[in-house]
Amino acid sequence: MTSSARIVRVAVVAALAACLSQIADAQQRKRHRASPPPSLDVVPSPEIEARVASEVAKARQILADLNTANLLDSPYLVSAVYYHDGFLTGFPVNKPSADPERRIIGQISNLMTPDEKALFVRLLHDLWAETVPPGPPHFLSPVSYSSMSGGRRTHRYAVDLFTPEGSPVHSVCRGLVVLADNEWTAADPFSAASRKGGNAVIVFDPDHDRFYRYCHMSTVSVRSGEPVAAGQTIGTVGHTGFNAARAGHGRHLHFESNEYVDGKVRAIDNRRLRAMLLTWPRATEEQTTMKPAVTTIPVPIITPPPQL
Repeated sequence: MTSSARIVRVAVVAALAACLSQIADAQQRKRHRASPPPSLDVVPSPEIEARVASEVAKARQILADLNTANLLDSPYLVSAVYYHDGFLTGFPVNKPSADPERRIIGQISNLMTPDEKALFVRLLHDLWAETVPPGPPHFLSPVSYSSMSGGRRTHRYAVDLFTPEGSPVHSVCRGLVVLADNEWTAADPFSAASRKGGNAVIVFDPDHDRFYRYCHMSTVSVRSGEPVAAGQTIGTVGHTGFNAARAGHGRHLHFESNEYVDGKVRAIDNRRLRAMLLTWPRATEEQTTMKPAVTTIPVPIITPPPQL
């Protein structure tokens, strides 16, 4: 090969490499533009301030006379009990533009005493005692998943279980449904107790004083106050919530667990949660389709207020 031919060949390879590099850089920039999660901040308004104040006042009124009849009337109060101690420390609960649902939960958390939280858990046990236990105390996987997220780079206190949307979601244990959000919409900051989690279910496990939370669901087929059996279908996998609604971020169930220990709610970290999941068997078809006959506690149906 002549020297001039070599020069031409080198020039062509260099040009091709530069072109490929520019394409890669463009794709990388595009990914970076799409990666930040959407802001949960809102445009301040008197309507939002009034709703925040109303929900906090409602929780305060419930706490003043906490009993099994009103225990689950406020999803924000339930969330304030569920979130691990210190979760919203430092969150600007009085900032008008901050995420409204977290402002509500944060303000309720600030006014709750340890004794009130302990009473809440005791009343959950009382409510459970009034039901016929739906099945034995054992564990089953929440979904049939192809893979599981891992490490603190994804979630420190949760895992994402990847599975097709529309797949059934099962309660991992027998317990009491304490929260069931089924009307999430991105346009309404009050449509769910968690704008990030979207349609979600929280089940209290009275056998171990744990809470299990299932997020981003498409549909929810249980309601607050309902006892469920291990393996019972509680909804389907979806992509609701600000995080999962982003392009390419669905197709999984966000699963987490907190436990009440020594008077405090502590989060179960990613490593322990993964280890727990790996020991739980997959539910059989019979276990996941059979809904046992149970005695439910009457829980008033609360009509949600008009959207803002």
